[in-house]
Amino acid sequence: MKNYIYILIGGLMLTATSCKKFLDLKPQDSYTESTFYVDEKGLQGGLISCYDALQTDSLYGNNLLTLGEIRGDNITDNDPGSGAGVRNQIEVFAETSANNILSGSWQGHYKAIYRCNIILDRAPAIVMNETTKNQIIAQAKFIRALSYFNLTRLWGNVPLVTKVQKTEEARENSRSTPAQIYQQISNDLTDAAAKLPVSWSDAQRGRATSYAASALLGKVYLYQKNYTMAASTLQPVVTAIYAGTTLATVPQTTTFPNALKTSKDIIFAVQYLSGGVKEFVNQDNRYRNNNNTNIINLPQSLFEAGDNRKALLAVTGTGGRPGKFNTPQVNNETSSDFPVLRCAEVLLMYAEALNEVAYGNTDAFTALNAVRTNAGIAAKTPAMLTSQNSFRTALYLERRLELALEADRWFDIVRTNQMATVFPGIPTFRSLYPVPQVEIDNVNKKDGWQNTGY
Repeated sequence: MKNYIYILIGGLMLTATSCKKFLDLKPQDSYTESTFYVDEKGLQGGLISCYDALQTDSLYGNNLLTLGEIRGDNITDNDPGSGAGVRNQIEVFAETSANNILSGSWQGHYKAIYRCNIILDRAPAIVMNETTKNQIIAQAKFIRALSYFNLTRLWGNVPLVTKVQKTEEARENSRSTPAQIYQQISNDLTDAAAKLPVSWSDAQRGRATSYAASALLGKVYLYQKNYTMAASTLQPVVTAIYAGTTLATVPQTTTFPNALKTSKDIIFAVQYLSGGVKEFVNQDNRYRNNNNTNIINLPQSLFEAGDNRKALLAVTGTGGRPGKFNTPQVNNETSSDFPVLRCAEVLLMYAEALNEVAYGNTDAFTALNAVRTNAGIAAKTPAMLTSQNSFRTALYLERRLELALEADRWFDIVRTNQMATVFPGIPTFRSLYPVPQVEIDNVNKKDGWQNTGY
């Protein structure tokens, strides 16, 4: 976070003493970290900056869509010359540690973590309503957990930073294992789920809720293949979805593209505002096909007859965006939110976890079929899916169709061990991205920082 802007005027001659005094002056009309985070107003403002970090092009505004979706098999980038080829490098598994999409995403996630760490460092000492304070702390922990979840999915071992660091401290950082990262994520989300409300007023809609924290925690357990914990953590969220009061399954044709801000299917989304000060998203960053840069590659033949999701994922021509994100645009801006957690995904995660624990669970079929019914297609029965593996295969396909373009496909391919099948011949080390070289250059002890194969 920038605290001040210094303006240097050429030709200004100062003595060494007066120059030092000039540089030591603090702007009288600007906040610094020591003067801003001193009361509830400062904490709330700081919390908004944590949410703002998720909006940026480095994260859900652009780069995560490339790293999590274009890398997969739903979209093809067929323009090697666009943007100096950095997106196409990721598409064709040719990225290097110099790729600026990687460095931008790494830095963007740690910027979000840094802002959250400031909140978590300063909040305990501030005198204010304890419930409100705890909710602010819980939201910061949720955003920090989400950031670390993405980081370890992208790079595996990453630095675990849970406090505000000085430059000298940061240069001594080392990389922690995914197990260590997941433990911190679990701690943050468990605390957040206990302190956050199940919903916010309409004016505060978009903030993380206890359902969002529990849903993300269940997803973390799923990635760790701790299926029993995943199922038990997701079960209260599933119950709320079936109740249909705060959460509910909603046909994608109703939610997408224009009702993302209000749909009960959305548990957590990164929100945008067209016409805001950098609170909008460029329409090109919602898979707009410019010169073959975003060709929808999801075979329409995978959809069953009557599937209401099919048209939203149809191939688009030059200049077009897929129906799923084809919101109105003004001056190249759209206010299209980006979904991070939806009810439909919770049901699919719940079904997957139950099936991995033991095949034949009635609740697993109920959850899977709730998603299929919502899509307008027929339910699956035990007579159709006669084994754990056949249920697993059907569920993986359902995830691909339901969550297409939501920046999860690449991670699903990796975590479900489908990489060799989907991308035969691609070496397994490319299941993780190379650590940006600029980050390695910034640390003192460089051994062990780069991922194997790069």
